[in-house]
Amino acid sequence: MTARKGSLACENCRRRRIKCNQLRPRCSQCARAGLACHGYRAPLDLLFHDQTAKISGKLCKESSGCQDVVLDSSSLTLVVPAMPIEEIASQFYFNNFNIVRSTVTIQRQYSPMRTKSSSMSVTTVGLAGLAITHRDSSLMNLARMKYSLALQLLSRAVLDPKEATLGSTATASFNLSVFEMLISDGHGAAYQWLKHIHGTIALIRAVCLPKEDVQNAIKGCLQVCFAMATACLISERPIPQYMNELVKSCNDYSVAEDVHSIVELFILMGGLINFYIQAKQTRNKSPRHLISALLEIDAALVSWTDRLSPAWMGHPSSGNPLYRPEDRCLPRFWAYYRLCRVLAHRVILDNLDILRTQSHNAERSNFSAQDDKSRSILSAIPRDLYASIPLMLKASYPAGRTSISLDSDVFFLITILQALLKLTGKEQVTEKWSVDACQELGDGFNTTKDFITAHLS
Repeated sequence: MTARKGSLACENCRRRRIKCNQLRPRCSQCARAGLACHGYRAPLDLLFHDQTAKISGKLCKESSGCQDVVLDSSSLTLVVPAMPIEEIASQFYFNNFNIVRSTVTIQRQYSPMRTKSSSMSVTTVGLAGLAITHRDSSLMNLARMKYSLALQLLSRAVLDPKEATLGSTATASFNLSVFEMLISDGHGAAYQWLKHIHGTIALIRAVCLPKEDVQNAIKGCLQVCFAMATACLISERPIPQYMNELVKSCNDYSVAEDVHSIVELFILMGGLINFYIQAKQTRNKSPRHLISALLEIDAALVSWTDRLSPAWMGHPSSGNPLYRPEDRCLPRFWAYYRLCRVLAHRVILDNLDILRTQSHNAERSNFSAQDDKSRSILSAIPRDLYASIPLMLKASYPAGRTSISLDSDVFFLITILQALLKLTGKEQVTEKWSVDACQELGDGFNTTKDFITAHLS
């Protein structure tokens, strides 16, 4: 072997004299060109040049009757089988953003059920996630190109009477809302995801739960519906009745106690949001009636927690899904519960202020007890929500991780924090939401924290 100089780039990028991002299992340049990427050189390759092939050729010539000799020259470098960038992106999506399944093996079973629009949306989200994780502008440009194509395919699917009723079409719309959040750089763009999620709300009007794999469908449906309800809260739009009916239908297909509890929570959340929107739009002229209705819903929320199964209480011996990496959505439902209580008491306080302006001085003192109670809850409940964030994200942060973590948990957390920000104020949320997470998840959480905070504008 002889001494040499060079870079660690793959062979194709060195030959073409272009920058190589060394993404595994195939760099972006090779992926775009459709070339097989045979891995990257080790640091030793910069010191020694592998002359195995040359020497073996000489050996054949010098040996009489020698047949062709093929020696593997991969002893110094890693040879990685070629894989289309779309497949890499799809794997990234199913490993990180698939809210129903957590393994790539299920991806292969699920693939035949997907439409072109949903398949392209999966690729789009996967590419965006890879681009942000590896800080690769070329991958992000490719993701934006796929996004444009996904929009075209979704538009065609919506116009097709058959495809418009498929759950996969609504899933495509939901995935594109995830993409919009991933690529936003904060400020006004942080809420661009809402435009697609409202499209998803319109699409689910005609969606029915499938007969096959119905349990996974219910799991995905409930998570998406809570995200859609949160979007309605942020954008001050009422929850349509057909969304409530879709969620209620989950009880018809499942006997699981947890599903019944989640459905009940959604109905309470939907009622709260509609009261909130009604008060906003009509400048409520009957605050006493609204306060009474909100107190009833708040009492129902407290009663809801009393009737939960032990699995919701967070003790590992209960077999709680909170502690199973493959099922991490229960901490999020607790966050929705806390968001509901904040919403209820925020509207109660607003209407107490209206009552004060309409009442005599002697009557105003009657409101002080409820005022103090609601303010106390508005102070305590957000702290409980912030304290639960490490549990929501813990599965994404194994010990020693330092890179950014992008997955569905981060997406849902941002939507919840954006709603909380609307109800409690920007400074309180941006300054306090990450304190517990930083302490429990360590310094490796800082990059993800910065990403989430950028969306709280």
